[in-house]
Amino acid sequence: MIEDIKKIITKNIDCFHLEILDESPNHGGYSGQVSHIKVIIVSDQFIDKSLINRHKEVYKAMESYVSEIHAISIVAKSIAQWKESDDFIPSPDCAK
Repeated sequence: MIEDIKKIITKNIDCFHLEILDESPNHGGYSGQVSHIKVIIVSDQFIDKSLINRHKEVYKAMESYVSEIHAISIVAKSIAQWKESDDFIPSPDCAK
């Protein structure tokens, strides 16, 4: 599923960098299915857009996959922002 999500996002957004982390095993009740992801996406399509509008673009780009995943965390930066800092806040470990 992760590779399919990458394909659909890159079809809809011109990405300089894209990572999708499967964080599902870090959450209680993990069944082996993808339920929690972190999308790290870098694109100049985000220039001059608010954080909420960047997230809306990513959700739209994911198409039907949005409804198949329980939790989606998004890090959306422009290329200049990414080059300035590629840091992001890691998600908490909720499995315990």
